Amino acid sequence: MTVIFDTDILSAFAKAEALLPLKKLFSKHDIYITPEIYEELSIPVDYGYAFPLKIFEEFEIIAPSKEEQGIYREFLRANRRVGKGELEAISICINRKYYFSSMDEAALSFAQTNGVTTISLHSILRSLWESEILTKEDVKKLISEIEQKDNTRIKDIQKIL
Repeated sequence: MTVIFDTDILSAFAKAEALLPLKKLFSKHDIYITPEIYEELSIPVDYGYAFPLKIFEEFEIIAPSKEEQGIYREFLRANRRVGKGELEAISICINRKYYFSSMDEAALSFAQTNGVTTISLHSILRSLWESEILTKEDVKKLISEIEQKDNTRIKDIQKIL
């Protein structure tokens, strides 16, 4: 299995200093970011944030083929609800039958509509304790860390725990 992670999910894990458990969970799989996701993650570096540098150390960039670039351009013209990084990732996932992971509900829905298998934040968090990479208590702490450091709210926590 190959997975492309988008900006928001990697940012959340990096800010919570939890990239290592995430990498461990996917240790038997190939995991990537796209050039557009790299660009999105580079913006905070320009403002002095260091968390993207950890992502760049851990994740390789996978470039889209010409065919995938065409799919991406079509998506850009037709869809303004999903970001460029997500659209580029989804175009690669469609063509190569890769999995796509995001925290963005609109991106996950768009990917699923286009036949891409998705991995949500909830699935990852649940898998971290089910696979015994983290304890249930550690996952609760991670949820709090993500919410605090990423200034977000994770809905339906009971589905995770």
